[in-house]
Amino acid sequence: MASWDPGQYARFAGPRLRPAADLVARLPDRAYRSALDLGCGGGQLTGLLRTRFPALPLTGIDNSPAMLAKARAEIPDVRFVPGDIADVGLAHGHDLIASNAAFHWLPDHRAVLVALLRGLPSGGVLAVQMPRNHGAPSHRLLAETVAELRFTARLAGVAGIRPVDPAEDYMALLLDAGAAEVDAWESAYVHHLAPVPGSHPVLEWVKGTALRPYLDALDDAAAADFLAAYRSRLEQAYPPRGDGSVLFPFRRVFFVATR
Repeated sequence: MASWDPGQYARFAGPRLRPAADLVARLPDRAYRSALDLGCGGGQLTGLLRTRFPALPLTGIDNSPAMLAKARAEIPDVRFVPGDIADVGLAHGHDLIASNAAFHWLPDHRAVLVALLRGLPSGGVLAVQMPRNHGAPSHRLLAETVAELRFTARLAGVAGIRPVDPAEDYMALLLDAGAAEVDAWESAYVHHLAPVPGSHPVLEWVKGTALRPYLDALDDAAAADFLAAYRSRLEQAYPPRGDGSVLFPFRRVFFVATR
C-alpha cells in the first residue's frame, strides 16, 4: 500500500478535481437511497456528490489513513471508513457507486467492476473515472527510469498503476455484464501547471500519484537519485515555457453504467 500524502496530492487540486466534477455532472437524476465513494482519498469526489445530492447518505472507502483523516476533516457529516475497494461486499445496499481515479491501481479492476455492477439493484448506477495516461511521456519515462540497472533490482515487484482500456471496451464489458445503459467517453485535458521552484511541475504532479509506490520502496538517497534521473527525462519531454510553467496533456476514461 502506497503511503499517500494528502498535501502533495492537493498541490494540483483544481486540475485533479475537474474530472470528478465532469463525472458527477453526467450522473442520472434520480432518488438514490445510498451512495458509496470507492477510493475516496481526501473526499474530493465525495464533496461533489454531497453538493449534487445534499440529502443522500454517503460513505467513503479508502485504504489510506492519512487521506481518510483529511476527508473526515473536510466533510464531517459523511461516514469515511477504511477498506479495500476490491472487496465488492462493501458495496452491498448502495444504489449509487462512484469512484474517481482509483480502480487503475487494482490488478484486475475489470472483474471488480463487473461484480459491482451485478451487485446493484435495478436502476442502480456505477460511475467511474480512471486516468488513461499510461502511454504518455510522464508514464513511459517513469517506466524507463524504473528499468535502469541501478534501480531495477530494488524496485522489482513494486506494483504501479495498471494500463486502462479505451472507453468502448468498458462499454462492451458492462453491457455484457448486464447493464441496461452505459454512457462512456474519454477526455484529454491539457493542464497548465504553474512553475515549481527547484523542481519540475510534472514531477511534482506524479509524486502525488504514480510515483508513490516506487518512492516507498527506496531509501532517501536512492529516492533522490531516482527523482533526479526521472526529472532529467521529464525536462526533455515537457520543456518549461518562458515563465517556468508546463503544458501537461492528460487523458482520462469515464463511464456511467445503469443496471
